[in-house]
Amino acid sequence: MGRRPERGPDRSLSSRQQRRQHRRPFNRLRVRRFLMENQDHIHLTFSDGEVMHFAPVDGQSILVSAEKAGNVLASNCREGTCRTCMARDANGGEVLLCITPAQPGMALTLPYQRTDVTPPSLRRARINTFSRASRSVWEIRYRLQFPLPFLPGQYVEVIFPGMASPRRFSMANPPSGKEQVLHVRDLPGGAMSTYLNERARPEDAFTVRGPFGVFYLRATARPKLFVAGGTGLAPIVSMLSSIDPATTPPLAVIAGFADAEDAYALETLRKLAETLPLEVALAADKATDAWEGFVGNPIAALDAVRTIPLDSGTEAYLCGPPGMVNAARSALLARNLEASSIFNEEFVHSA
Repeated sequence: MGRRPERGPDRSLSSRQQRRQHRRPFNRLRVRRFLMENQDHIHLTFSDGEVMHFAPVDGQSILVSAEKAGNVLASNCREGTCRTCMARDANGGEVLLCITPAQPGMALTLPYQRTDVTPPSLRRARINTFSRASRSVWEIRYRLQFPLPFLPGQYVEVIFPGMASPRRFSMANPPSGKEQVLHVRDLPGGAMSTYLNERARPEDAFTVRGPFGVFYLRATARPKLFVAGGTGLAPIVSMLSSIDPATTPPLAVIAGFADAEDAYALETLRKLAETLPLEVALAADKATDAWEGFVGNPIAALDAVRTIPLDSGTEAYLCGPPGMVNAARSALLARNLEASSIFNEEFVHSA
C-alpha cells in the first residue's frame, strides 16, 4: 500500500479563512490562558471594543486602581456626584468608578472610546477680551501659547491671577477656532467672579489644563437634541459650531435660563440656525411680557420640538444644573429615547 498523501489546506476556503482556521486553536489557548492569569483583574470594555485590564488595589476605588496601573479614565469630581466616570455592569446598572471599591473579577463597560480620553496637558494663555454676555454671565476670549486639541463639549481647568485653586469651564468654541471662549457665571463673592469684576485686564496671563470629560459630540447620523441650562450652553455651542452643515442630520436645541435677563448667546444661536438645520427654543423660569420664549424650565419646551422625533432614533445632549439634567433625562427616557443615547454633564458652578 502506498503512502497516504498528507492533507493540504482546503482549497474551497478563501486564503483569509485558511489563515483563521490555522490560527484558531492558538487563539483559543491564548485567550484561555490570559483569562486564567488575569481572572482577579478588573476588565473595562470601551465603546470601540478596546479592553483595559488592571489589578484592583486593596482599599481603593476602581478609578484609583486604574490610575495606579498607569491608565487614563474619564473623571471629574471624584466624589460620586458628576457621573463623568460612570460605567455599567452586566445588568446595565450604573457604577461610578470614583467611589466604587475595586474588587477582583469586575467586568464593566464604558460609554466612550479609549482614544477619546487622553492625558491632560498644561498650556499658558493670555486674555484677549472679557465682557458681560448677560446680567449674570461673563464671556472670556483668550489665546493659547500652543494649541490644545479637544473634542467639542469637553472642558478645561484654569487658574487666573490670585486664584489658589483651579476652576473648571467648558470651551464654547469649536476645536478649529483660532480663539478660545469660556462662559462664566457671575456669582458674588466667588474667586473667579471677584477677579473678573475687580482685577482682570486684557493680556493677563493664566494657565489652562485639559482637556477633560466624556461629554462630547458623537459622530453619528442620528437626529440630535441639545438641552442646556444657564452656562451649560457653553459646551452645546461648541458642539453646534463644530457640525458640518453639509452632512448633519436635523438638530434642535432648548436653552433654559432662570430669568429672561440671564439669557445670552441668542445671536450665536440665531446665526447657527441660519447655517444648520437647527430648531431653537428658549425657556425662562421668570420672564416679562416681552419674552418671546417659553415660561418655565427647559423640560416644558420638549413637547414643542417639531423638527426631530423624540424617540429611540434620536440622541440627546444635556448640560446644566443637576436638577435640570435629571429631569430632562427622565422626560426623554419616558419618551423612549435609549439610555445609551443620552449624554449628559451636570454643572457644579465655578464662581
